[in-house]
Amino acid sequence: MKKKFGLFIIISLISVVVLSCALLGSLDDPLAFTKNVVDAAAPIAKASKSIQNEEEYYIGREVAAIILSNYKLYRNKQLENYLNLICMTLVLNSDVPESYNGYHVAILDTDEINAFATPGGHVLVTKGLLSCTDSEDALAGVIAHELGHIQLKHGIGAIKANRITAAAVESSATMAVGSEKKAELKFLEDASKEIVTTLVNSGYSKSQEYDADRFAVKLMARAGYDPKAMTEMLKIMSEKQKNDNRGFGKTHPSAVSRIKSVEKESKKLAGDYNRSARLNRYQKNKLK
Repeated sequence: MKKKFGLFIIISLISVVVLSCALLGSLDDPLAFTKNVVDAAAPIAKASKSIQNEEEYYIGREVAAIILSNYKLYRNKQLENYLNLICMTLVLNSDVPESYNGYHVAILDTDEINAFATPGGHVLVTKGLLSCTDSEDALAGVIAHELGHIQLKHGIGAIKANRITAAAVESSATMAVGSEKKAELKFLEDASKEIVTTLVNSGYSKSQEYDADRFAVKLMARAGYDPKAMTEMLKIMSEKQKNDNRGFGKTHPSAVSRIKSVEKESKKLAGDYNRSARLNRYQKNKLK
């Protein structure tokens, strides 16, 4: 709430500057004044609009490309197909079953325990994180958590706020020099770099990670997966992650703190999820 209020204050102050510039340059010409105000407000109005599904996809694709410049893909068609089928099962039971170009899961060839979810539906999971699972339900937990970041729009939310601020600054600069050109907001590259910085360096906020966990266990239950498998995966992760500050160890809350939150949510979703029916399928397709 404080961040939103602070952003509102910044935009308001910049808007005052924009209008002041327009007024000072057009005191004796009411028509010119009106045009300047409209031109100044246009970029801000455009930036305030929701980011469309197509824009999300292209931002996400750029983010995925940047991540893949640092990690190699692990090519295992059988395992890839298996993970994508799990993903589709989850997505079809979610509130956002469609995206601009669908949801896609790929595997990164590293023992680092990590995963990345980019806007638009790209999920990149490391071999290290897959090794923390011992069932299809646990795999579903990994993917559901990443889908949570996507469908809760954690990456896009920050971009939209920054886009509005950038548009306000651009409007001010445009009016200061009296330019009549229509201001076009080109934020794709900056947005992509910003998301990568968040994913790789700082991570999402703790509250966002807990939100993604809560989203995951609820979605698992809706899709017929046992939410308790999420806790089991986090316990394995906690053991494997000791003294490893890469990946989740660097950007996520501790597995122990996440376990407490997930256990609390999972108890509300207790039931018979028939996990044994998926055991053979997991054994056949799991990471070797």
